[in-house]
Amino acid sequence: MKGTTAAKTIEALEKVFIEQTYPEAIRSDNGPPFASEEFAQYCLSKNIRLIHTIPYWPQMNGMVERENQGVLRALRIARATGVDWRKAIRDYVHMYNTTPHSMTEKAPLELLMGRPVKDLLPSLRTEPTILRDEGVRDNDAMKKLKGKLYADEHRHAKPSSIEIGDFVMLKSYESGKLEPNFQLDRFKVVERTGNDVIVESEEGVQYRRCVTHLKKWPKATHTYTEHRVSENEPEQGPKPSNLPGTKKSEGKRGSGENTLQEPSSKRPIIMTKKPSRFNV
Repeated sequence: MKGTTAAKTIEALEKVFIEQTYPEAIRSDNGPPFASEEFAQYCLSKNIRLIHTIPYWPQMNGMVERENQGVLRALRIARATGVDWRKAIRDYVHMYNTTPHSMTEKAPLELLMGRPVKDLLPSLRTEPTILRDEGVRDNDAMKKLKGKLYADEHRHAKPSSIEIGDFVMLKSYESGKLEPNFQLDRFKVVERTGNDVIVESEEGVQYRRCVTHLKKWPKATHTYTEHRVSENEPEQGPKPSNLPGTKKSEGKRGSGENTLQEPSSKRPIIMTKKPSRFNV
């Protein structure tokens, strides 16, 4: 701390209390920040009992005095070895909190958090297969499943049929009312794990997207130009008459004779017909 005033001390303690909740009591010496009226009013507002040690009797707060010895030793070692003192303090605090105490036979962090502490030493108590708080976990999973079913029903959610090998379009993230909902580039699905999908562009670039942001590429419509044969090759069989760009002959109705015409490069024209009441 750069300052030891009561306001700075309260600010530093608040950072700890927000994470660990407010304590029942605070035991301190008779230093200026702790003996001030401001600090006393702070403890009173937070319902914290403030206990001052007897002057010139450090044994009344022996745990803090013993802890100061370890902190000073870590600082001396850091200075001798050229290590940053902030990192040395963090390592010392972590080592102290995760080491089982000789009296309680449990690590201080385990007593504080109420669960086994995972450190560098392998232990069966911290294995993922060990089900701690099994009842709480089952209740949590059941309520989350009910919430998911309720949301899927009201959103009319349906399972996606996108599979590996399908060609899809990606959702467009460009803002604007005139922007299309999906990009016009084609991607191929190369991997899918649940809702996690990896697609690949024609250039070989891969993207990771949610399956809800994908849409199947529309199936190609067979046009007359796809069935055209080369000028050097003879035509085989009659050309179909139901292809785009073809129309029936203007001969007699019911003659059944159809002729094919070359598809026009222009957009198709919608044929309109007047209602019969306008025919004179």
